[in-house]
Amino acid sequence: MGLKQMAALSLGALMLWACDQSSKKTEDTSKLDYHKGAVKKEQFGGCDTSTNKGVSVIISLWQPTDSGAVASKIREILTDKTIKRLNSYGDPASVAARLEANKSPKAAFEVFEKDYNDFKKEFPDSPGCWEVELHGDTVMTTPKVVFYQLDHYAFTGGAHPNSFTSYHAFDGKTGEEIEMKRFVADSVALLNLVEKKFRELEKLAPGVDLEDAGYFLANHKFFIPANYVFTPDGVLFFYNPYEIAAYARGPIELTIPYDELKGIIRKDAVF
Repeated sequence: MGLKQMAALSLGALMLWACDQSSKKTEDTSKLDYHKGAVKKEQFGGCDTSTNKGVSVIISLWQPTDSGAVASKIREILTDKTIKRLNSYGDPASVAARLEANKSPKAAFEVFEKDYNDFKKEFPDSPGCWEVELHGDTVMTTPKVVFYQLDHYAFTGGAHPNSFTSYHAFDGKTGEEIEMKRFVADSVALLNLVEKKFRELEKLAPGVDLEDAGYFLANHKFFIPANYVFTPDGVLFFYNPYEIAAYARGPIELTIPYDELKGIIRKDAVF
């Protein structure tokens, strides 16, 4: 499921919730100001398609727009994540030498751009632009939690670009980021259920050895993906490229409905 679809589902769930809450006191609904937001777009540099040279950074993130503490904290965390992801492509020595690179996306881009120019001086015939794109939007918003998706794309040379998706949860009362495992009541049962669903999705019998079938395991054992998120339909488990299968396989995702997760997740902590 893509960002637009998830955003639509999230909006629908929020509207239904809002209608249900309309009879409550004003002071109760005022706590939900962090639901209000807009997409903030930033673009630095650019790729010259005629020469296939240049360095480009595009950032497009939904952010809460009110001035409250919760919204401010979420914005702060999203900005910090953006800066760190941009700096992950910069030379560590270059980042360390420019303290501003840890303070703003623009400064982080400038280090990234410098590294590109230095690279081109050393390898002038190397083709291709360097590009990083970061897109973010809500997956689902409840009175208790904001669930968020970040899609990351990057090309800095090599055989192919790289992309990955990460999911994040923000506490509705503080804006602080919280771990998804906070919503899991029985991690062993969840692991077993995810493996069962994974095998069904991949059309693998229970006895088939996953490594023999070409999948990547952790210490020869099946594992829950690093990224999963709560959606209006259930819990979405998302394996990024290279995480459990080869790059050519692409991401692998599956959603388990809430009615199959009774006793396994803490649904009351989500809704």
